[in-house]
Amino acid sequence: MNKSKIFAFSAISLSAALLLTACGNSVSKSEDSAQEAKYSFASNILTLDTSMAADVNSIDVLLNVDAGLVRWNPKAQVVNDLAKSIDISKDGKTYNVTLRDGLKWSNGAKLRAADFVYGWQRTVDPKTGSQYAYALTPVANASEIMTGKKPVDTLGIKAESDTKLVITLATPTPYFNKLLTLPAYYPVNEAFVKKMGNKYGTSSDTSLYNGAFKFVKGKNNWTGSNETFSIVKNDQFYDAKNVKLSGATYQIVNNPNTAVNLFKSGKLDVANLATPELVSANKKNKDYKALTSPRIDVLEYNQSGKVPELSNLKIRQALNLATNRKNLLEIAAPSFSITNTVTSKKLDQAPNGEDFVTYAAQPYKYDAKKAAELFKEGLKELGKTSITLELEGANDNSFAKAAVDYLKGNLEKDLPGLTINEKLVSSAQRQKDAQNNNFQILLTSWGADYNEPSDFLMNFVSGSTMNHGLVKNPNFDKAYQAATTAPDVLSADKRYAHYKDAENALYEAANVNPLATESVSLLLNPKLKGISTYNSAMIFDLRHAEIAK
Repeated sequence: MNKSKIFAFSAISLSAALLLTACGNSVSKSEDSAQEAKYSFASNILTLDTSMAADVNSIDVLLNVDAGLVRWNPKAQVVNDLAKSIDISKDGKTYNVTLRDGLKWSNGAKLRAADFVYGWQRTVDPKTGSQYAYALTPVANASEIMTGKKPVDTLGIKAESDTKLVITLATPTPYFNKLLTLPAYYPVNEAFVKKMGNKYGTSSDTSLYNGAFKFVKGKNNWTGSNETFSIVKNDQFYDAKNVKLSGATYQIVNNPNTAVNLFKSGKLDVANLATPELVSANKKNKDYKALTSPRIDVLEYNQSGKVPELSNLKIRQALNLATNRKNLLEIAAPSFSITNTVTSKKLDQAPNGEDFVTYAAQPYKYDAKKAAELFKEGLKELGKTSITLELEGANDNSFAKAAVDYLKGNLEKDLPGLTINEKLVSSAQRQKDAQNNNFQILLTSWGADYNEPSDFLMNFVSGSTMNHGLVKNPNFDKAYQAATTAPDVLSADKRYAHYKDAENALYEAANVNPLATESVSLLLNPKLKGISTYNSAMIFDLRHAEIAK
């Protein structure tokens, strides 16, 4: 999902990933009445285009209205979904896939293997501009296609019939099954996309669905900007008989106090306690839950050359050392925890059994004296006595607003000669600015799409569509390449050692400033069933949801 990687921050964030796996509800008006889930987002979804979705809200909805070859089950295990079977060759490079019989799109059209071919080709096509294109790197020729060196039809996926797919990887990838859960790997109906043109995915009426739920035309559809919309059970879905909810209604609630009040009045099933005050006021509530989320908050630096000050190593090192993470979290998010890696806590275990963030921890620390010394040296190298930098964050995110304000005072105090200008914009605008490299320092958050370190580390590979700061770190690239290609990718010990080296390379070059792993505090309807607190990529998966009578 990872994404923001995933930049728009939902009302429940990534919600401790399988946090709400198989959840959903509303209190039944009668025992025979339809079950409907009621959720809120802090900001609108941005697209229903599976190739283009990169914000957590859009991905949340897409996971319910669309499906891929595999998916996460409620125990955070990857299981077949639209795929009936997947046979992998001994060398780990060829996947022979058989689709289930009778698969259909929401308009009744037959879903064919060719839809996967088109969907994957569309994602990696540079003309599409997908931020998640890099997630398809393991597929043969994907990298060459993304850099314009080969045509899209050379991608390592072929349809041998309506139900047979052959996938060829560039290199064995032990975690490829986890990658297949991403919307970027979903099928896309070529005829419908061409019919819709530039309007495809911009509203529910210009989209098709193949998942457990779908949008309906007319009342309660998603127009691209409306603040309340609904999905309903998709009777064309192959496993519709096992889908228990009749649907779900989403509403945009950007005031966390309002969300809490709606929950307490029975109009929402989940309310994010997005501020320290709300956590304190509701901690004793019987519906209170606090869960670590596979999501981190970071400061990204623009290293494209457009901001000379941030191309200076000592300036970046000074900014990292001057960041008082402890005080920041005490003020802005007491339930969050300081992180010393660019990956989140409780995401994955290293081969020695340690949490990966413990195994790969780097010495990010607060040292105001050293920071001031390096800053002074950096200014001298730049031939300046003072500099002004712009810090951008989302104005519809409670933590971001508080953090930007705190960091301005913190950094200006500890780095004499620095002026920080605050820039607060909507989550949607922040995502556009990130994608267009239109920022200086960006406060952003990344959520897990799958539980493996590469999910976060791929954000910094030179040329990656996720590399918004345009980081170019040869030592990092070398370590990441070794970790994700044969022969070392096949050895867990070697793979994770390379991941640790990659984390170290980012630390040494101060390419990024990791701040915190998030923890989600919320009020949760006790009648929700099928809830798991296991960390993985799932967000509000309603597939197996039901409401207690």
